[in-house]
Amino acid sequence: MATELPASGKKIAHIHLGVDGGAEKFFLRLSRALAKRGVEQIAFIRKNRPWRDELAQHCKVRELKFSRSHVKRHFVRWGISREIRSFGAKVTLGWMSPASKWMPKPGPDMRTFLRLGDFPDGFHTYGNVQNLIGNTPEIIRQAVEMGWPGDKAHMISNFVDPLPDDLMPVNRADYSTPENATVLISLGRFVERKRFDLLIKALAKLPETVHAWLIGDGELMDDMKRLADELGVQDRTHFFGWQRDPSAFLKAADILVCPADDEPLGNVVLEGWNAGLPVVATDSPGPGWLIEHGKTGLLSPCGDADGLAASVDAVGVSMTAPSDLAQEGHKFLLAQFSEASILGRYEQLLFTDRQEDSGP
Repeated sequence: MATELPASGKKIAHIHLGVDGGAEKFFLRLSRALAKRGVEQIAFIRKNRPWRDELAQHCKVRELKFSRSHVKRHFVRWGISREIRSFGAKVTLGWMSPASKWMPKPGPDMRTFLRLGDFPDGFHTYGNVQNLIGNTPEIIRQAVEMGWPGDKAHMISNFVDPLPDDLMPVNRADYSTPENATVLISLGRFVERKRFDLLIKALAKLPETVHAWLIGDGELMDDMKRLADELGVQDRTHFFGWQRDPSAFLKAADILVCPADDEPLGNVVLEGWNAGLPVVATDSPGPGWLIEHGKTGLLSPCGDADGLAASVDAVGVSMTAPSDLAQEGHKFLLAQFSEASILGRYEQLLFTDRQEDSGP
């Protein structure tokens, strides 16, 4: 039996231990959207997060030290549970696997969910988690294959905020980029699976009028700079570091490129469509699910620099219907990944009281 919780019951607690990245951006986006619907929220986060003040505009914030000590961990979790009860939340949503250690015990007055934006790596800390939310079908498929009950695994994807109508693009000249260049933009962490090296190798196969803007930070950034030097494209490869809001860069670019080998969703694909850009991606799980090849974007095999370069050439250099790809991508975004549709699914799942809920 399922009944929607009354308006007074629409309070939720979040547990989020992340630092600053795509998952954090969506956390802020979803919590802000819930607040607009009148949902009261409290969030337990690590201290000194750069997005703390933004979150506090619509959500009560508790900054904690999440100890690795087995003994102290119990006291921290007990304190979180006590404050959640005092706040009156009947739902707790954890964000990514590290949050699973701190979830309150589920019961008649508490339903627990864990949202995964990446592939699961085991459930050994999931004892207090009743339900999983994955943002792609592949995440859910892998979780169920690993033993998670299928009726407690739910797929709800992401949404992105529309760009302001008056948003001004960055000035290309400020970033050593000619006005007439074809600008590729790619965003993410500089880690192996994101394959920024593939994009740089593809750039080396493209005309000198093509430039790449790489937005992000991470352990492999210096390696990527050396690779650009080795391939002779250092003057066309621009490293901009992590940008909390890359919208103005997207607005100034020509093509969004997602070169990853192992991308669960590819939120950057949504951001590219949102900015009105044609999208070129490798056929990793997320982009392969999102993109209809030839209609909403172009896909090439993972790890294939020649294939990626050919896709970019087809869109940007040869100018083969880039506006059609961008328009179809944007239409698909509005139809399937709008705030209203995604938020409605979250509200239905989180605030519908299912009496049969129990642990895994």
